[in-house]
Amino acid sequence: MAAGLHLSGEDSAQAILEYCRKRVAALLKGVKDLRSITDIERVICDKLNLVIHEIWNDEELERFSRQYVAEGDAKLAALDMELEREDSFGVIYERNVLNESGELQYVAFVDCRGKKEQRRFFTRWHEIAHRLTAYQQFEMPFFRVISDDVEKEPLEQLMDKIAGEVGFWDPMFRPLLNRELGKAPLTFEVVENIRTQFCFDASFRATLNACAGRSSKPVVILDIELAYKNNERELLNRLGERAKQFVKPSLRVVQSMPNQAARDGRLYIHKKRRIPPCSIIAKLHSSKDSDFAEGQENLSTWIDSEGKSLADVEVYVQARKFNEHIVAIVTIADNAQTSLQSPTPSALESYT
Repeated sequence: MAAGLHLSGEDSAQAILEYCRKRVAALLKGVKDLRSITDIERVICDKLNLVIHEIWNDEELERFSRQYVAEGDAKLAALDMELEREDSFGVIYERNVLNESGELQYVAFVDCRGKKEQRRFFTRWHEIAHRLTAYQQFEMPFFRVISDDVEKEPLEQLMDKIAGEVGFWDPMFRPLLNRELGKAPLTFEVVENIRTQFCFDASFRATLNACAGRSSKPVVILDIELAYKNNERELLNRLGERAKQFVKPSLRVVQSMPNQAARDGRLYIHKKRRIPPCSIIAKLHSSKDSDFAEGQENLSTWIDSEGKSLADVEVYVQARKFNEHIVAIVTIADNAQTSLQSPTPSALESYT
C-alpha cells in the first residue's frame, strides 16, 4: 500500500498514517464552519465520492441491495452475505457507475443491527479509511470484521488505526481532551464527558482509545475475561469437552493497549497475564453487587505461575464490569515513588 501511494520510509504504517493526516487536512482546507466531527465527515465523504448508508434492519438491507443492483452494481446482490456474520460490521464497494464528472463512485454500508450499533461511529470511519488509502480499483469489497479468536489482518488493523486518527480529528479533539484532563488522570468519567461533548454518536470505547492514545501520561487500557493459557487452549482443541475436567479458565488480560508514554516508560501488562486475586480487578469480578471499582495497587503483586512479577510501581486502577467482561484503565499513581523498571525478558516477549 505504501508503494502504491508512492510513500517511502522504513515504517510503512506510519508513513500511511501521516499520508492520511495530510490528505484529510488538504480536503478540509478552505472549508468554513466545521463545528463538529459530523461536519468533517460530510466534507470528506463528498470530496472522496463516498456515500455511507446505515442498515438498521433486514428490510433496509434488502432495499439497498435491490436498489444498487437495479442501478448496475450487480455485486451488491450479495450484500446480505457480506454482513451476515456477527463479526462483520461494514463493507465498502467501488461502484460500476461514474458521477457526472466521470469519477469513480464508492458506497459503504454500516451494519447497525442489534449489538453492531455499538460500533457504528467507528465503522463509518473505518470505511472512510479504506477510501482514503485506495490507490487502485477495488477488486473486491472490503468488510470490517472483529473476532476474539482470530487476529485481524494487518490491513484491517491499519484501517482501525487510521479511523482512530481521523475519526477523532486532532485539531478538534485534542483541545477538548487537554481541557478536560488538565492535570487529572484519565478516568471513565473524563472519557464520558469528552464523548458527550465531541460526538455523542461515538462509542465509549472508541473515545476511550482516542483519549488514551493522545494522553501525555502513561496509560494502559486492559480488557479482562475468563480465559485459558495457550497450552490450555491447545489441550481443549485436542481433547474437546473432556479437557474441561483438567483445565479451568482464569481471569486474564485478553487485550492490552499501552499508549506511547507507557511504552516509553516500559509500563507493560502483557496479554494473557493472569489477574492476581489481590487485585482490584479480581475483586470486582467476584462482586455480585457492583460493576465499578477503583483504587491503588502495586504491579509487583501481579505474580505469574512461574513466580515472575511485573514492575515495582504503584498504579491507579479504575475498572468497570460489562457482564463477564471487564475494562480497566491503569495509570501511574500520583504518589508513586518507584521509577518504572524493565519487565523480565519473558514478560516482554509475551507482551510483544
